[in-house]
Amino acid sequence: MRILKIIQNIGKVNKEYYKYAFIEIFLIIIGILIALEVNNANEKRKIRIDEKKALLSLHNEISSSIINLDFVVSKKKQIIDVGSEILKYTGPKGEWKSEQKFDSLIYYVFFSGWRHVPQEGVLNEILNSGKLSIISDPNLKVQISSLPKTFSQILEEDRVLRTGIWQYFNPFLNKIVSVKNSTNFIELTEFSKGALGFSKFDFEINSLLKNKEFENIISMQSSYLKFNIEMLEKLNIKYNSIQRLIEKKYPDIDYSILKENIDRGVWN
Repeated sequence: MRILKIIQNIGKVNKEYYKYAFIEIFLIIIGILIALEVNNANEKRKIRIDEKKALLSLHNEISSSIINLDFVVSKKKQIIDVGSEILKYTGPKGEWKSEQKFDSLIYYVFFSGWRHVPQEGVLNEILNSGKLSIISDPNLKVQISSLPKTFSQILEEDRVLRTGIWQYFNPFLNKIVSVKNSTNFIELTEFSKGALGFSKFDFEINSLLKNKEFENIISMQSSYLKFNIEMLEKLNIKYNSIQRLIEKKYPDIDYSILKENIDRGVWN
């Protein structure tokens, strides 16, 4: 009887031990799960902070690129307008009757290789560092990832236009018209004057207007520029779409203040 009682007491002790052991293990597991959850929450919060920093920086960079793009598009449209004015007077009986001086317009034909140079520092960081993966909006992610392809298409279009300018357009014009004269009618530089005075060489404007090759040059240039503007305007739509998605994601930001210190970029 005494042995049986001892065994029963041992069983009670074991039950109490297992109960407390189970409670302790349960509390440890709960503690681990809570710690993991807190750690995951902190990691997610860090990712969202990094995402916000990257997207706001990209918004600012795109604002800079838009300034450059708008400037370049305005210059390209100016050249098309000049071409249209010149083409009014080309033909077998070509005669310059415009109120504008021919030398003031031909400058635009010579120096027509304006190209959009997008800002890509933040974009490249997002794409090359793997930060694209932390962007939660799938539409925003797709549009950002498509920018490099759009840039390469525009640069190729610019390359074709510039090749035509330097290998064909300008060599033809250099034999006939005066670049020196045209520098006196337009100012493109901020820190130095472009005017070079007037040439002592004369040329017959009307004979140039009767030259079919000259008419083709102006026509080809205008056509290339129109294609180029089309691509730039579509890029501008993409720029604005990305910015709107960012602004929708972070409506609490004052974007007018964000734009105060924009890098104005370069033109070329």
